[in-house]
Amino acid sequence: MADATVNIPGVIASDPRFNTTNSGKRVANIRVLAGRSKPDGNGGWEQLSTTAYDVTYWAEHADLASALNPERGSKVTVTGNITGVEKYDGQNGESLSIKVNGDGLRVYPKKDQQQSGGNFNSGQQAQQGGNWGNQQQSQQTQGQQSSGWGQNPGAADEPPF
Repeated sequence: MADATVNIPGVIASDPRFNTTNSGKRVANIRVLAGRSKPDGNGGWEQLSTTAYDVTYWAEHADLASALNPERGSKVTVTGNITGVEKYDGQNGESLSIKVNGDGLRVYPKKDQQQSGGNFNSGQQAQQGGNWGNQQQSQQTQGQQSSGWGQNPGAADEPPF
């Protein structure tokens, strides 16, 4: 049975880590917080739930993630496969950490930096129609051959969450 595939809109919780293993494999680790909220009636928002996703990118995916310069506080959308769930009991109560093997990342530009941001998406995702990162690229390249990797399509677009 295949792992569950997920699309996660959220915010990077801490500075991403980019490393190389002892065997020479490149790896990127990004912690993404996603959740639900509702208006609180006073012009603010009430947080209803938050889930932490520990996303790992390997080899070429790690290189592409690094090239997008994600940083703490960046709004992102991540795609990948769930590989595990860990439960922790801590001082602030119980928490879950969901492990994801990432194969797509979109970093949304900050309001004051309209030209930054970008995305990549694995070719498999693009073929399945789950090509959140490549829809605008397909429209822009009309007929050009694409491997599924995109840089900065629709950078001025607002995030879908």
